[in-house]
Amino acid sequence: METYKEFLDRINSFEKSEIYLGDDYFRGNPSIALKVDEDNGFRPFYGDTVVFNLDDATKEKLEKIVDSINAEVSECFCERLVPNTFHMTLHDLSNSPVLENIATELFHNELKAVKIAEKIANQKIKMRSKYIFNMVNTSLVMGLYPTDEEEYNKLMDLYYLFDDVKKLGYPLTPHITLSYYNVDGFSTESARKLENIVKELNVKDMEIEIELDTKELFYQKFVSMNDYINIFSMAGTK
Repeated sequence: METYKEFLDRINSFEKSEIYLGDDYFRGNPSIALKVDEDNGFRPFYGDTVVFNLDDATKEKLEKIVDSINAEVSECFCERLVPNTFHMTLHDLSNSPVLENIATELFHNELKAVKIAEKIANQKIKMRSKYIFNMVNTSLVMGLYPTDEEEYNKLMDLYYLFDDVKKLGYPLTPHITLSYYNVDGFSTESARKLENIVKELNVKDMEIEIELDTKELFYQKFVSMNDYINIFSMAGTK
């Protein structure tokens, strides 16, 4: 497991107050097309995940941020995410544009997750927002980090429980997805505008404090990036 310092060093290496989207027409990650159709609506996309639902006040703050960005450069993004879907993923599990490809895996994941829920005690984890940043040319996200080493250890102890469901090949980067990019990309002019808006937002005193609560930690399934279904609470099955 990364130490708290190693974790901070890693996210600080790419979560910066400014983003750079290149000097040419911006073409996003090809994986966007798995989730977004040619009309920039969300495609059917299936899977399961373990996420922290956020409180209403935090969702309202995030919605205002997205509103301010879209007011200037809506052409950079696909269909807007419904604010109620804003969440922080604790652990990715399975996903596919074809449900049949993962149906058996989803069934077994759920059974494993039920057993893990028996190990989870009620607790809260204090987090702070860092910067809005470009997540692998797929989406615009808000980075988060635990406020200190104790909070970090609580978060990671939870995270590693779900390695018993599916071990991932990449480390946890806590974040909240704000918007997915336009499937067709966008012009250099729009990229510059978006960079400037993100810079302005990041230099403002806009730090958000978030308290993650295991009572709001859910095993979810989804049928698109705008349609998540709570299957059960990870702290509510005892």
